[in-house]
Amino acid sequence: MNSIIRLTYRIIRSALDINTISFLILLPVGYLLIMGLMMGSIIHTFNYGGTNLSYVTFIAPGVVADQILMGGSMAGWVLWSDKRTGMLEQIFSMPFSRFEYQLSNLLAMILVTFGGALIMILVAIPFISLKITVFGFLLVFIFLVLGTLTFGSIMLALGATVRSNQVFNVISNVMFFVVTFTSSVFYPITSQTPGALAAAAKLNPLTYVVDGIRSAFLNTTSAVDIYYIVILIITSVVFMGIASYTYKRIKLSATV
Repeated sequence: MNSIIRLTYRIIRSALDINTISFLILLPVGYLLIMGLMMGSIIHTFNYGGTNLSYVTFIAPGVVADQILMGGSMAGWVLWSDKRTGMLEQIFSMPFSRFEYQLSNLLAMILVTFGGALIMILVAIPFISLKITVFGFLLVFIFLVLGTLTFGSIMLALGATVRSNQVFNVISNVMFFVVTFTSSVFYPITSQTPGALAAAAKLNPLTYVVDGIRSAFLNTTSAVDIYYIVILIITSVVFMGIASYTYKRIKLSATV
């Protein structure tokens, strides 16, 4: 346990420099305040699930959920950086196992995700109508954990596979853009949504994280949220398996 704590601390310290912290905080705050307030001046209120919402209230849960991409991207970048610089081999030459490093990376990205989500909630409170209950907070916790494990595992698999910084950045940035804008972060998926976008949203795990957190924020949870959780459990298990496979295939000169 002490080894996992030490590795988790090391991963967070190595990843969170001033540039990364600025990116993790300023980008989602910009989404919330600039898009929320400016679009809110055009879209005053609209009906969502039988409730009239302001636009900033609608997108706030989406911006909170989007933190799973931030945490996942950080985890993948740390693994790739450690592999490229030879730090991974040095870590494994000490009394740390591959399993401890992988688990520490998952814990680190979950902590980063929750830190960013908490900041977003605090920033959003003055601008939104929050009706969340204690049970709702539990659901937010579950959705954030499952979403982080899903997208974090995707980024860990990417970090374990690619050999170029440029390739990692291009793939992660494109994925970040596509996943965000083919989900329900900024707009509801309805019968009027274009077919291709609606299909992409249904295949996008972020949609289920966003919709689950949104229902928790608005205290409109239902049996549908159980369906979302089951889907996210399946996706997280699948992608964690893929990440574990690619991670174990990393070749080092030392036997570990």
